Amino acid sequence: MKRGLCTAAITLVLLTNLAAAEMRVWTNINGQIIEAEMTGVNAAKRSVLVRLKSGGVSEILIDNLSPPDKEYSKEHWATMQSAPTANATPKAVNVAALPARYANRMTADARLKKILEGGGTAEVEAAVIRSLNLFKTNQNPDGSWGRSNKAAMTGFALQCFLGHGETADSDEYGETVVKGLMYLIDLGKKNPHGLLTESWDANKGGAGTYEHAIATLAIGESYILARLGTKALPGLRDCFTAAVKVIISQQSKRGSWGYGGKEIVYNPGAADLSVANWHFLVLEVAKKSSLRFEGLAECIQKSLDYLGYMQTKDGGFGGANRDAHYNQWSLSGGAITGHILLTGQSTPASSKAVKFITEYLNAEPPQWTRNCNLYSWHGYTHALFLNGGAEWKTFAALVMPQLIAAQEADGSFKRGQSNWPASDAADATYRQALCTLILEVFYRCGN
Repeated sequence: MKRGLCTAAITLVLLTNLAAAEMRVWTNINGQIIEAEMTGVNAAKRSVLVRLKSGGVSEILIDNLSPPDKEYSKEHWATMQSAPTANATPKAVNVAALPARYANRMTADARLKKILEGGGTAEVEAAVIRSLNLFKTNQNPDGSWGRSNKAAMTGFALQCFLGHGETADSDEYGETVVKGLMYLIDLGKKNPHGLLTESWDANKGGAGTYEHAIATLAIGESYILARLGTKALPGLRDCFTAAVKVIISQQSKRGSWGYGGKEIVYNPGAADLSVANWHFLVLEVAKKSSLRFEGLAECIQKSLDYLGYMQTKDGGFGGANRDAHYNQWSLSGGAITGHILLTGQSTPASSKAVKFITEYLNAEPPQWTRNCNLYSWHGYTHALFLNGGAEWKTFAALVMPQLIAAQEADGSFKRGQSNWPASDAADATYRQALCTLILEVFYRCGN
């Protein structure tokens, strides 16, 4: 619940080490502007305390602020009140205030507890750490990862770090995380639409739609975790809000997303479940962020309506023709994940889809050397974990040892044998990210 700007109990608060604080342009009712960072509130004077870009400090009367700046001040003050003081240990004070899915990942003890509860072993955590160490070593000088589709690869790598509770304040990986985030933030600043991709032009194919969603998810999770830290990440909030607004605005009437637009890579007239599955994850993070996004609730409802339309009589989500490029055998995992996250619970629709997946996996068990479709395994992992029960335990007992066995000494993962090319992970960075995210599911996903 957000608190008001001023209460009788507050007289003067000045916080200077808040990770969520950022330099921004402020406008008063007369149109005058300054560039400054909000540092606190003086309730007695009804003013906002700011640090100017020059380093000086000042106050702005709340009544003189423009309506958007008043709203920003209110939201930011609520965040600041839950932030750590200079004498507090950030994680000790704030972890309990995080959504459970984020709190579970923040300490070694909490992670191991969730792994064991979920049917995993300590080897899972060891494999994750080896992978993170390799990601740290393989980061490009500009903060990105990969050789192509760098926005997506950077988003994936950051999700792996954030999934392990590694923020800008991490002793081991903090610098790596900051460099990756700033790469994406700068990418968004350079793009005229706020897209987090270099492939935003409609003539460059559809990869940009995937990249934008994957990168936005990393930015959003970092924003949620930023309250724990002490290091400022200039532009993080603005980058996230702009990226989510693009996603809301580009949703098709059917409730999906697609590529092939005339001006940018998005095409509001198209619908693609493979693209949509990544976007569902962003909507859930946007909701968890507590930021106000106009049209978010409607966007979520349209997404659920679209999923309802895409469910087959078999129970899966996607095309009913297995020989078709996109079908329910490959896409149902991601769709179930989105359905459960956006509704906040298992539903008859998701349960029916889980039954479909379970029967399929029983008939054709996942095997690294036969049908290693990591894109689909990523979806199955999250869907079955969120659903819980015997279905998850059976899947985890089968898949987790295969991932651990496929990891090389340097933290990379051998390439498995895929029987569906679109679900293969031939690229080493992409493969490493999917394997790591699957291994982290115990504490990165669910409650």
